[in-house]
Amino acid sequence: MPKVRGDIIKLESEICLNSVNEAGNELLNFQKNNNFKNLEKWNKFEAGLVTQADLKSDKIIKEIIKNSSNHNVLSEESREEFNLISEEFFCVDPLCGTVPYSNNLNSWGLTVSFFSGDKSVGAIACPGIDESIYCDEDNVYLNGEIYKPNIEFPEMIDMTLCLEIEQGKNWSKLFQNELSWVNNFSYINSFASAVFPGLQIIKGNLPIMAIYKISLEHVGGLISIGEKLGLKSTDIFGNDLKTDNLINDVPDWFIFGWPKVHEELINLINNKE
Repeated sequence: MPKVRGDIIKLESEICLNSVNEAGNELLNFQKNNNFKNLEKWNKFEAGLVTQADLKSDKIIKEIIKNSSNHNVLSEESREEFNLISEEFFCVDPLCGTVPYSNNLNSWGLTVSFFSGDKSVGAIACPGIDESIYCDEDNVYLNGEIYKPNIEFPEMIDMTLCLEIEQGKNWSKLFQNELSWVNNFSYINSFASAVFPGLQIIKGNLPIMAIYKISLEHVGGLISIGEKLGLKSTDIFGNDLKTDNLINDVPDWFIFGWPKVHEELINLINNKE
């Protein structure tokens, strides 16, 4: 009997979870047992740090997917090899936060997600803090338990904004010309990662995140898990983002957060208040 789509989604959810757990354990062991002065590093493009740990994690994840599925894979480490020939595919960021990871910090993670038309599932692991979150078609699971958030935040002026921007020249340019709206927050945090602060937002420790020029492989898990909890994933104008937006035509900004805060921020950015 052929599998129906719900069965496929359940299987792919398990693949996502198994992938981040196995690769995450390997990354954590590598981080604990290696001298980071000797960690091989290079830039695949300007401000795009890669280490041998990224590639090792990528290999583990791809092998798990290949052994369990025949779907195409969009990975940060091999983006140029991806062709969108089907609406069903995996997204992989094998090490989101290479800079903190390579400096022996714990603010890094990894994510694997699966998209099938208008359905998606995903998983995120942050091994440095021993936490993981994933979703199937019906529920979200935080550290293995069904997660039902009850989130409240103070007024925006008392909130902390997570702002992620690569390259010092972009920070300088954007603060000069485009970021007057950050004045509405008390504090700005940056983690050099998408999934680590993304998990903090899902847990309610942070309200919202703005990321400059980010593609789907970095945030697929956030989009999938967030959607099931009611979080918003949009561009700077408040438009919901589809997979092709984040593959072929990456928007300037990816805004991810809880609905009330998200609406307030979008209105501020676009001078609607």
